[in-house]
Amino acid sequence: MHDVVVIGGGFGGLAAAAQARLAGLDVVLMEAHTKLGGCAGYFERGDLTFDAGATALMGLGRGEPIGDLIHSLGLEFDAVATPAYRVCMPDRTLEIVPDRSTFEKRIAHCFPGREFSKRIFWRIQDYVGSRLFATANQGPRFPLRRPSDLLHNLRILGLAGLPAASTWVSTVDDVLRILGLASDRPFRTLIAMLLQDTAQAGPERVPFAVAATCLHAYRAGMSRPRGGMKALAEGIGSRFESLGGRLLKATLVDRVERVGDSFLVHTRRGGRFAARRVVFNLPIDLAAKLLDTPLEGRLARRERSTRAAWSAFTAYASVDARSIDPAGPLFHQVLVDYDQPIHDGNNVLVSLSPPGDAGYGPADVRVITMSTHVRPEEWSDLDPTLHATKKQDYGDRLLLALERALPDARKAIRHVEFATPRSFRRYTRRTLGAVGGPPVGRGNSVFLAAGSDALGPGTRLVGDSVFPGQGTMAVVLSGRRAVELIREELERIVDDPIGDGSDPHASSNDQVNIVSEIASERA
Repeated sequence: MHDVVVIGGGFGGLAAAAQARLAGLDVVLMEAHTKLGGCAGYFERGDLTFDAGATALMGLGRGEPIGDLIHSLGLEFDAVATPAYRVCMPDRTLEIVPDRSTFEKRIAHCFPGREFSKRIFWRIQDYVGSRLFATANQGPRFPLRRPSDLLHNLRILGLAGLPAASTWVSTVDDVLRILGLASDRPFRTLIAMLLQDTAQAGPERVPFAVAATCLHAYRAGMSRPRGGMKALAEGIGSRFESLGGRLLKATLVDRVERVGDSFLVHTRRGGRFAARRVVFNLPIDLAAKLLDTPLEGRLARRERSTRAAWSAFTAYASVDARSIDPAGPLFHQVLVDYDQPIHDGNNVLVSLSPPGDAGYGPADVRVITMSTHVRPEEWSDLDPTLHATKKQDYGDRLLLALERALPDARKAIRHVEFATPRSFRRYTRRTLGAVGGPPVGRGNSVFLAAGSDALGPGTRLVGDSVFPGQGTMAVVLSGRRAVELIREELERIVDDPIGDGSDPHASSNDQVNIVSEIASERA
């Protein structure tokens, strides 16, 4: 019997599997595809490699989630920091840089009027975001399950962090109104653009504490992985195997069966894997389906609060490298029209591969990924003709945004293809192709976030459905926390073989059997 089976080789599952193996547990990682990375994975077209979803990384330093994972695994991994994050609006362009003085001067120049209030907004954001970001790296425990969780959170927050955490009760719009900035359309639109890509929602919904942490990502600086997400995902997977973990690609799980306090994981090809604990790197609805657990009552409410509301329309292109300034930003975010919503082709993220990065393609090309939020339900029932027409229309919108960000790039395109929500549904198997996690609000974040134990004893959820939420760094944190809890559970079983431990669902005989198996397998 294995200690842990992890289902799903996205970054939450990779982090959980790797850290469980580092902790000495017997681990099997199952991924339905032939490639790792999940929604933040990659695909290849000839000599080109494209990041399918996430393209930006942060948290790579020592003492930060991804950096600590890489270091603990002994991986050699490099990332290229962008010199700036460029925001292109219809009538102005802002370059976000880490230096506070330079950033404030650029804000004042690009968004004249009420400069003092805007400076106060960004300084509050910096205070809150930097403290909560540092706290996140120390593994906060939400939702609270026991007094020790609260004590742990208070300890890592410290006195300076308490005022920062208290801003969770206010939305971003609340803060903008207090500062007299809510009616400043360009300034509020800037905030809305950045939050749409990180929190999946706008200033009217996102708690300020969450928003400040999201905005910290832009101000601290983002990186593009050298060699792409392929290098990171496959690197973690290979190291996991070299440490003795079992990695099964192209392995589709059909069913997870509870057997007493353990589980049998059934695969499409007839495999059966016994496990003491199962980790699902899946949304709640897909994990519940594998467990044959009905979505009703509290679980149904939790699933609705964690459900992704958006999918993406994405373009993948390669262009002649000479058409792009090699010293320019790796990320451009483009708003086409103030009068249109902050999605559906009007707000587009343009990500560039680092110059000369052979992991993406030949030295004479730059690889570009463009994406915009779209409503998945609007693509689900289209007939082939309407789908093709809509796809062409959205493709034109993204190419228009590319021309706004990089005027010479469109004429230098060598290859381009587009992906719709149907592509993400087919690749990720997520309902309607909805990806990226839920729109963040007070009702589903921090204190009220979904816990990894939502599906009951012996199981853990990781990924963008549970705390701390979406983004590569966040799902890595969720994997780390899941492993901490699993280790505590298994250690309690060993320490308390007579059945008086914290698992009320385990009988004395079941626990004695598990202890005997652990002892025999590790002897």
